[in-house]
Amino acid sequence: MVSQTSQVTTTNDPSSFDAIKEAHKLSGEAEDLKEYYDQWCRNYDRDVQNEEYCGPEYIAAYFDLLPKKLGKFLNLRDPEIQILDSGCGTGLVGVALHRRGYKNIDGFDISPGMVEAAAKTDCYRKLEGGTACDLTQRIKYYADNQYDASISCGVFTLGHVPPTAVEEMIRFTKPGGLVVVSTRKSYYDSTNFQEVCDRLQAEKKVKLVSSIIDGPYIAEEGAHYWAFEVL
Repeated sequence: MVSQTSQVTTTNDPSSFDAIKEAHKLSGEAEDLKEYYDQWCRNYDRDVQNEEYCGPEYIAAYFDLLPKKLGKFLNLRDPEIQILDSGCGTGLVGVALHRRGYKNIDGFDISPGMVEAAAKTDCYRKLEGGTACDLTQRIKYYADNQYDASISCGVFTLGHVPPTAVEEMIRFTKPGGLVVVSTRKSYYDSTNFQEVCDRLQAEKKVKLVSSIIDGPYIAEEGAHYWAFEVL
């Protein structure tokens, strides 16, 4: 049982809230993101825990419950499927997926400091970091149609990437595979994310498999969760 005193300590630390809000004021430029997260990496897990960040655990559970088979490639019950954690941060999604039995998880993040923290989880097969891992550009480390699934939590948020960044995730995911992302509510409400998703479906690049509107995410607000089959 958590005591009342420790509960106050872990949920009401103003510095943690401020660190998260400052991240939402970033320009979205690769160098700015890298610099901020390289400085934040040591306290990141503490700060998001203080603000009851449950997005990584929730998106892993959501992924695990998606339909068993899609197209020719994906069998979600196969622990050997190839998963790319897109914007892996300190590895919270990788840990949650690994706990569910998935073995072949790669990851990348624009911040080498965050990647270094993710490596310490021992949940990733391979990690890449730095400004070459910018989702708004073609990421040289990943070939077309390479992964069975790509997952991104906490990246489609204010100050980070535009909605069109989902197209890079589609590129390195196999036809029949899944692209699964979270969008913080404030991000969804203030960007053209829905318009981009509608266009990608109209262009027959993806098909919406499932969505959860206003699911659990962080104490301040919820997020929407999306699962697309790559066509």
